[in-house]
Amino acid sequence: MTSTVVIDKSAPTRTVKYGSMSRDRAWALRWSYFFLTLFAIFSLVPPLYMVITSLKSSAEISAATNPWWIFHPTLENYISLLTSNQFLRFFWNSAWVSIIVVTITMLISVPAAFVGDARDRRVPHLPRS
Repeated sequence: MTSTVVIDKSAPTRTVKYGSMSRDRAWALRWSYFFLTLFAIFSLVPPLYMVITSLKSSAEISAATNPWWIFHPTLENYISLLTSNQFLRFFWNSAWVSIIVVTITMLISVPAAFVGDARDRRVPHLPRS
């Protein structure tokens, strides 16, 4: 069997567009990435500034120099923090409160989910449209 292809030259032609997105969607995507980048910068600058400040000495923090540049990096702040009994007590208190809150939440939410699921199985639902 042979097949023949007939090309009708009088048929209306369609311009071929390369790419899969329309121009409006491409602009929307660009604006989305722009605002996503802006949000990421806005969100990451404070933690970055905290890390930079933590690596400075007390004299360098209070000096009137560029706050984004570390002239003499030091781990003195981390050493004094981790060797402090007060910090370890605060850390233990936070961990203990977190454990209690998660335990209470699980003790309430797991039985509630079980009851909700059992109720959903007994009550017939209307079909979703």
